[in-house]
Amino acid sequence: AALLLVCSCTRFASAFIAPSQSNAHRFSPSAQDNIHTAATTSPSSFSVVSTNKKLERNRSHTSSCKQTELSAALLPPGKLAAIGIGVAKFYKASPLVAGFLTASTKACVADSMAQYRDVCTTKFDFKRNIAMVLYSGTVLGMLCAIMYNQIFPVLFAGETNPLVLAVKMTLFDGFINAPLLWLPPAYIAQALIYNNSKRDAIRKYVTDVKENGLLKKYWSLWLPASLTNFMFVPAHFRVAFVAGVSFFWMIILSLVANKGDQDLESCPVEPEPRLLAPRAME
Repeated sequence: AALLLVCSCTRFASAFIAPSQSNAHRFSPSAQDNIHTAATTSPSSFSVVSTNKKLERNRSHTSSCKQTELSAALLPPGKLAAIGIGVAKFYKASPLVAGFLTASTKACVADSMAQYRDVCTTKFDFKRNIAMVLYSGTVLGMLCAIMYNQIFPVLFAGETNPLVLAVKMTLFDGFINAPLLWLPPAYIAQALIYNNSKRDAIRKYVTDVKENGLLKKYWSLWLPASLTNFMFVPAHFRVAFVAGVSFFWMIILSLVANKGDQDLESCPVEPEPRLLAPRAME
């Protein structure tokens, strides 16, 4: 009787649970159905993804081709670094030659641009250009290299503070070197080129200092420039820094001195040269 009762209970329970499982099976899709629906609805999405990947590959290929073309057109970074190292070695090994070449090249280009901007100049003045080249190459190039790299380290050998050292060198360079070494040779060089007397050149320099404010204009530019030079520029590139500042300063002065309101009528008229045989023109 007990066995019959247990069997009947199990049959009743199985009959009660089976419909729920069948209904769940009926209303919930199986994993195979999910896979089938995904397979039937996904080809378009797969094609879009593959197309996007192809476009990205093409873009990356074109960009890499452009980069290789640009790198082939320009110098590669390795060669640029090698050139920079070679220039630094040249400035360290031959400071006088490097200073002369840098300053003289600067003077030649800057004076040529100044003569081009001068409306009163009808032809290129080679004597003036040579005077500027010799003055800049010897004074601003070689003498500056000797002063900055050989004399200043001896004069200020006991100073260890970089800021105080830079200030001392700036003041010495502006208030002692400038009026005695940097500016007078420019007037003397022009006097030698144009066959003028040295006394007249010195007199003109004194007049420019007293009446035209030559030193004030010099100090307004070169005191901050020299402080920057002695603070941040390496010792072997200080002459090149001076040449660069001087180059742009000469361009600025040329632009200021030759504004658009200047015309040919304001230029001084040169006297006509005397003829050796005036009757030959008749």
